[in-house]
Amino acid sequence: MSQYWSTLHQRRINRRSLLRASARAGVGAAGLALVGCGDDDDDDAATAQVEEQAEEQAQAEQTQAEQTQAEEQAEEQAEEEAEQAEPEEEEEEEEQAVAAGGVDLDAELRVGYGSFPPSLDVQTAGGSGGQGASNNRNFSQLFEYNPGRVIQSSGGFANFEFVDNNSGLVITVNPGATFHNGEALDAEAVQFNFERALGRAEYNPDFQGANSARAGWMGDIEVIDANSVRIGMDPPFIDAPEQSGGINYALVPKQYVIDNGDEHFANNPVGHGPYQFESWVPDQEIRSTRFEDYAFPRDSTNQFKKAYAKKLTGRFFPEEQARAAALEAGEIDIAYRIGSDTASQFEGDDAYKVIVLPDVRVMAVELPINASVDPVTGGPNPWRDKRVRQAANYAIDAESIISNLLTGDEERAYSPFPAGKPLPLGDLDAPYNYDPDRARALLEEAGQVGFAFKITLPTGLWTGDRLWMPAVQQMLNDVGFQVEVDFADFGNALSEARNHTLLNPYIFNQGSTTAGAPLGPAFSYALITTVGSPYSHANADDDFLSEFSDFQSLISEAGQEFDSERRADLYFEAASIHYSNAFNVPLFGLSHLYAVRNNIAYTEYFDTSTGFNAVYAQVLNT
Repeated sequence: MSQYWSTLHQRRINRRSLLRASARAGVGAAGLALVGCGDDDDDDAATAQVEEQAEEQAQAEQTQAEQTQAEEQAEEQAEEEAEQAEPEEEEEEEEQAVAAGGVDLDAELRVGYGSFPPSLDVQTAGGSGGQGASNNRNFSQLFEYNPGRVIQSSGGFANFEFVDNNSGLVITVNPGATFHNGEALDAEAVQFNFERALGRAEYNPDFQGANSARAGWMGDIEVIDANSVRIGMDPPFIDAPEQSGGINYALVPKQYVIDNGDEHFANNPVGHGPYQFESWVPDQEIRSTRFEDYAFPRDSTNQFKKAYAKKLTGRFFPEEQARAAALEAGEIDIAYRIGSDTASQFEGDDAYKVIVLPDVRVMAVELPINASVDPVTGGPNPWRDKRVRQAANYAIDAESIISNLLTGDEERAYSPFPAGKPLPLGDLDAPYNYDPDRARALLEEAGQVGFAFKITLPTGLWTGDRLWMPAVQQMLNDVGFQVEVDFADFGNALSEARNHTLLNPYIFNQGSTTAGAPLGPAFSYALITTVGSPYSHANADDDFLSEFSDFQSLISEAGQEFDSERRADLYFEAASIHYSNAFNVPLFGLSHLYAVRNNIAYTEYFDTSTGFNAVYAQVLNT
């Protein structure tokens, strides 16, 4: 049986669905057959005979079409039934192999990535986030999550508790954990990391931390005892645990950084993750070795697990076809995030399989709405005009992109809103459905036909970006915009965005599907749109739109609200302002595809992943 497709958590994307993208890209629309019926001088008998023959032919064709359709439906049903059984059989085979000691614990796992970090310091703009590649596995966050990505107050490297009428957050590190160099992971280490992020650390107050804006809620950071720190909050902040010990908050060893400096650390990182750094060649490869003294076993019940493969090598292949070729050549074991057309080349080859992971990333175009002056022309900023922003929204046919260029099972996007709430339409009668005529009319009304701008796409992390981005560009141009796309290096582009030097529109990934924001609106708005957030154009001294000021006030109020229902109401009201005023252009969610060798087994911990985690991958002996 072919091992081509492998999906997780019963999330099925069948072969026929996934291959649609590559098939539709190459198939033109069939022309309608037009039948000539003779001259006007033909007699009635001849006409009747032709009509009778045409009717008979039409009936025969209809019968044949119905028969063909029935056969296709039966074939598709049989294929889907076989595919539904296939992953269960594969998972059973993999479980048997693991149980029989079939995992090679001395293996090297080689992963080909489409983006690579310019720095290995995970607390900098260049070294944090998705572009961190395999270097991310050298680090861990503090707090435990359940599979639904709800942060837990105990069970990880540290526990947390709100104290003193929610004016403080106490973090208590569970004793015994160390960094890779032997330094203790303790209260002083935690304090140092937060002060470093905020530019308060005495060794270098000028350090530019990527999470400085997200840590802006932190007041005094006090060491209580060897394992506990108290962070003051004025006002209280409900999302404090997420913005201190959650995703993207990796810790570094205090004394190692002080003794060696930031530049040395950026090239020789030390963390407390399941892998420890060995070596790197910039823009080529990162090598790591399993940390044998990792604090958690492989069978732990949380996301922290000891790695299976002894060696982890991340290699840089900016083009997805190059990653696929490297996989076929035996140079790597995993081709990270490839498009459906590239994935289709592995169909029918039992040497490979494609793992499909539904992802938390929901794409959007982030717009510079708060700068009064256009940074390119020096004139008034057209994005200040709601009609221009709405025109961009009506111009995008997200459903066609999903059907023709993605797997077909993705969803269109909306502004980040809480799960359990309706779509945040605000004063709109309906979502921004594809309506190019309305988009053109809005541009004409605003006097902005021909508005020229650039969209920056950080490339290499988001599946199929070089397929769907030209479609977005063309749709915008078709209604009267003049769009240029900058296919930029991922790490450098995100560094510019975090440093607020990327002034034009750019692509980022914190929207909602119909079910709401995958990681919650608090997480999303800590990254986009809001003042000072890392992937927002908004700065504290901007000339805000009045609607934006209302939105920002609601986000701030929600962050201080500890009643969950009231908090959800506030985020929903903010999302409704965000969506109805078209503060960005929501696009669609993404499924991410990974082509792997057939001896790679994988079990994802989270219900919805942030990507293929090499720590969970097992290299089987067979």
